[in-house]
Amino acid sequence: MKQELLNNDYPKASGTFIQPDMVMNWDDSRWQKELSYLKEVKMEYLIMNTFIVKDKKIRRIYKTSIKDEERIGIHDVVNKCLKNSKKYGFKVFLGIDYNDKWWKYGPRNPKWLYMQMHNGNLAIQELYEKYYGKYKNTFCGWYWVYEVDNLNFKNYDDFKVLANAVNINLNYMDANGMRLPLMISPFMNSRYSTPQAYAENWKCFFENANLKKRDIFCPQDSVGGGGLNISEVKDWFNALSKAVKSNDKVLFWANTETFDHTNWSSAPIKRFIQQMNIEIPFVSNIITFSYSHYYSPNNINHGFHRAYKEYLYKHIISNVKPDPPKWMKVTNLNYNKILIEWEVNKNLAGYKIFCAELEIASMCVQRKYGGNNKEVMGKLICKCNCKKSIYKIRSFDFWGNLSDVLIVNNIK
Repeated sequence: MKQELLNNDYPKASGTFIQPDMVMNWDDSRWQKELSYLKEVKMEYLIMNTFIVKDKKIRRIYKTSIKDEERIGIHDVVNKCLKNSKKYGFKVFLGIDYNDKWWKYGPRNPKWLYMQMHNGNLAIQELYEKYYGKYKNTFCGWYWVYEVDNLNFKNYDDFKVLANAVNINLNYMDANGMRLPLMISPFMNSRYSTPQAYAENWKCFFENANLKKRDIFCPQDSVGGGGLNISEVKDWFNALSKAVKSNDKVLFWANTETFDHTNWSSAPIKRFIQQMNIEIPFVSNIITFSYSHYYSPNNINHGFHRAYKEYLYKHIISNVKPDPPKWMKVTNLNYNKILIEWEVNKNLAGYKIFCAELEIASMCVQRKYGGNNKEVMGKLICKCNCKKSIYKIRSFDFWGNLSDVLIVNNIK
């Protein structure tokens, strides 16, 4: 079948994370170009941190008066984001604060964690006073940046510490009239607990955190990061959905991952759609990490964006096989290395290369920001001790469709 016709109940993503590292030097035209692409795919939310961690220290992306913190760059990136988002009708969640010692201490040192929350209150006050009055219909919420997981947070005591920490921020917002919806986006790994155990721990959090109507629990689906196999997602979201129901004030969203951690490439569009289809029965909304980084034409080949638009507007998924490369050659080099070269089609997403039956490389079109600029499509040098091996190559498109195999056994 060349195309699969979808019914009217097809899921879509309504927002994306966008990291300040990528947008540090963007002018208004670059911002507007990005937001135009996001509008094309029916998005309405952005989530952006307000700092960069450099040399293990916080560097604010706007002019700050917080003691011992410095500004990075010459642009007020927060203002540029909000100004252009206002023009295009986007809602923005701003990340509050962070300390990379989180992974070392987490719930094991509550005194340290609570101090970070008090530091975060300084950022809350500064961000609210600088931007909310000017952009109150755009600056729509706070993003609690620290990522909770089921390795470092294992039991009720850990989640009570977590609730106490989050309450330091929430109580400060309430006391000072700065309360906006708070989004928290944890992740999970099936090696460290069961879905039911993780859900029960989150239920403890919901019972102890001072959450209000429109606060958002938005777990990462952990497929891109490797914590969950896609076949495991349903059980985890089902369990977490039951935990969320213990607090009827909280919205349950999904943070659908659009990448593959094995080589930090963009996930095929069909995998992205599959993830959303699994998650949508349990959640009221979907955001991504990250359309802007892995699919936007601002940062990568427009083929991903074009395929996703075809899904959104025509409600179809392409199952058409791409053509394999017309040629591939393998050359022996010195020191048990070989050079593999092949025809490159710029309208395809990438290639998988095999030695005998073993996949030795999967090369995908690279991102401008965050990509591997040392990788050259159409050329691969690798070690090989089997000079008489048969080499194979398959191309794949932006949907994830694989071509037939091209086999080469005449090695020079």
